[in-house]
Amino acid sequence: MNSKYRYLVPNGITFISLICGIVSLMSAASGYFLVGGSLVLASYILDLFDGALARRLNASSEFGLQLDSLVDMVSLGVAPAFLTFAHLQEQNHEMFWVWPATVLVVMAGAYRLARFNLLPPKLTGRKDSVGLTITAAGATLALTVLADRSPYMLELGWDFIPNVLFIPLMVILSILMVSRIPYPSFGQVFTHKWMTPVGVGSAVLLWYSFSFINAWFLCNLGYLTISLARAGYYYKSYEH
Repeated sequence: MNSKYRYLVPNGITFISLICGIVSLMSAASGYFLVGGSLVLASYILDLFDGALARRLNASSEFGLQLDSLVDMVSLGVAPAFLTFAHLQEQNHEMFWVWPATVLVVMAGAYRLARFNLLPPKLTGRKDSVGLTITAAGATLALTVLADRSPYMLELGWDFIPNVLFIPLMVILSILMVSRIPYPSFGQVFTHKWMTPVGVGSAVLLWYSFSFINAWFLCNLGYLTISLARAGYYYKSYEH
């Protein structure tokens, strides 16, 4: 590909991700929570591709790095936080703690991105991230809202996630983002030699038992838990 134009592909995907984030905000403000949450997940998936394509096409640049961070702040920081805020407001949840929890998530995401951008180049390519990424945190919040509002759950008349758990989840995600806990990627966890059959089997069973989105939420919860357990194991090994 012409060297002048190869940067357009990854940056174009990043801009599409930004559009998803902006429309997600407008959708959540208009009460279309399923649309808003789905667009956050679309941004999450697009974020996996723009970086990979930039490396594949040798189109990595400082501009692309800064653009990606700014878009992540909107699409996977502000958008999922506001989606959660609007969801709890529509559910008539006590809003006293929702306001500060929403602000906390956004601030933690901004801190996480700023810290990542200041890492030396040799560290930005490391397999484990320093703290939970804003993309994983944003996807978790979107999945939580979508799992709670999925047609499957509404048909059953169940609350998949009680509203009282949203605030603790937002606080925990914020702490994980600003922490220095080493977090592997989702793929690293579930492509481990013994985790692949367990992960695939669990995902199929959950999908069969619930809906696709509820299964994805539970798999994501498993990823967060396994990663924390892994960090604790390595920390104890290092201590001894």
